[in-house]
Amino acid sequence: MELEDIRKLANMARLDMSDEEMSEMAHDFDGILEYVGHVQEAVKLSQVDDVKFSFANVMREDVVTNEGGYYTDKIIAQFPDQEDGYLKVKQIL
Repeated sequence: MELEDIRKLANMARLDMSDEEMSEMAHDFDGILEYVGHVQEAVKLSQVDDVKFSFANVMREDVVTNEGGYYTDKIIAQFPDQEDGYLKVKQIL
């Protein structure tokens, strides 16, 4: 992508960008556009009669697989300093 194209896009989006930021963005855009090209190619291939793709998510039930508090003691034992079952840290402010 050319710097002039990025300048136009930044202007339309009302972004104030330096030339250095635009040249970095140009490098990023090349990778993004290449990825979009791969996605478009995959979509084209999925529309061919001989090739059957399924673009459906595989979902599972969201089920708790362990009992609550099962790992609590093991985690607390690894704390460098704790008080009443909580990780004790230095005051930030």
